[in-house]
Amino acid sequence: MLSLQALLPLVAGIAVPVAATAGTSACSNISTQLSSSKVESNELSLSYIESTEYWNTLQDDYKPACIIYPDSAQDVSVVIQAIRAAGSRFAIKAGGHNPNTFYSSVDKGVLLDLSNMTAKSYDEETTLATYEPGGVFGDVYEYFAEWNRTVVGARLAGVGTGLALGGGMSYLSPQYGMACDSFRELEIVLPDGQIVTASNETNTDLFFASRGGGGNAYGIVTKYTVQSRPIGEFWAGNLIYLFDQTDAVVEAIGNFIEYNTDPKAAIIGTYEKLPTPDLDLNLDEAIIMFLVYDGPDPGDAFKNFTYISALLDTTGIKTYTEVVNMPIPFSTEISRGNNMFRVGVHRPGNNSYGNALDEWRNWAESNKGKYELLSLDFQPVPKSLTDASKAQGGNAMQMPDGPYFWLNYLISTPSGMSDADYDAVQASYRDLVKNTGNAEGLPLFINDASYDQNPLQTFSTFSKLQEIKKKYDPDSFFADYTGGWSFA
Repeated sequence: MLSLQALLPLVAGIAVPVAATAGTSACSNISTQLSSSKVESNELSLSYIESTEYWNTLQDDYKPACIIYPDSAQDVSVVIQAIRAAGSRFAIKAGGHNPNTFYSSVDKGVLLDLSNMTAKSYDEETTLATYEPGGVFGDVYEYFAEWNRTVVGARLAGVGTGLALGGGMSYLSPQYGMACDSFRELEIVLPDGQIVTASNETNTDLFFASRGGGGNAYGIVTKYTVQSRPIGEFWAGNLIYLFDQTDAVVEAIGNFIEYNTDPKAAIIGTYEKLPTPDLDLNLDEAIIMFLVYDGPDPGDAFKNFTYISALLDTTGIKTYTEVVNMPIPFSTEISRGNNMFRVGVHRPGNNSYGNALDEWRNWAESNKGKYELLSLDFQPVPKSLTDASKAQGGNAMQMPDGPYFWLNYLISTPSGMSDADYDAVQASYRDLVKNTGNAEGLPLFINDASYDQNPLQTFSTFSKLQEIKKKYDPDSFFADYTGGWSFA
């Protein structure tokens, strides 16, 4: 049965979609409770345009009825209660880097842009750091560098702080675990508008689930208190390899994943495919290695890579700010496009990832013209990382012992593609990733997962997370009115 709210536009003879009506109603209610400077509905304003720009530019097309710029947990509480009363769709945006539709974007509903919430603090006695969810990790790192400290977060400066709620992989993770493992206390606005604290002492189940268990699925995090880490000089840089070196570099990546035991050494191996012909000479591919060592001398940690002749070598002594701006500053912003992620997980020591690489190469060759860039990123999960996670109580993944590694399958499609062609290429890429298989008993990495991969179902804790979700979102308000991972 239609509600009175849904019937009113029809009675008036105006066929306005229910979602649009609910969004407009919510915006009107919010405008009476918050300062006008915190509410924007003009699609031509600079703030509106900036707030509706995403790393996956396909999300730019969605236009919220209004954008709210809260500057406190109290503001967020007011907004959530108004959204509930109106029955409006909504979304929460920090950095806007998640490419999945409606995970941080909304059409005709209410967008909560957290960019005004950027307060940070450092306690020299406890070495605990606090930061609010607005802004990007690069800003957070620069703030704490004053004390020669940092926090475990994104590997690119331009990525938003919401990454930590999905786990968060850092160059420091082999020493300190995932970003979420460093959480010590979270301020959270629940789906009913309550403002609560979650920690190992208070709302412990909520705290557990918020450490990598689905982002803002249980409430909106408005402040992080985390264990900071010491920071100094790094030996770091990029090695770029072309053509006939690629197979040797892939072998070196496999050896590093399986045999490296130095927790200060971290890598990302990014295998790139371009839409240009390869002419049977691998002219369409390159590998960009990110090598990072927490200290000025890596010793032999990266010798398997440095022994291979590289086209470009930018390694040397760097600050942490320089490290997270590799290969160039603003790389997150520059790489905006029709981007989508998928993820796989494998253990070293067998040929599963070799098969995945071969299938990916074959797909790339068979689908020239349907992508602007493909990237297959090797992300090691060493035992030192999983040990560090367990030592801090573990996270929602309850990570099995390493070593293993996540494969990030990035596809960037040409702009102007028809909907039918776009859907077809995404379905084909989905099938490619699915058919390569995954190692049994290992979790998929939420930060790199597509919505249809249902990463939470790969967690050994999934049933526990379902119970926590039901407890804190009992009427499925967040589940039904905003995007996010499936708990079904």
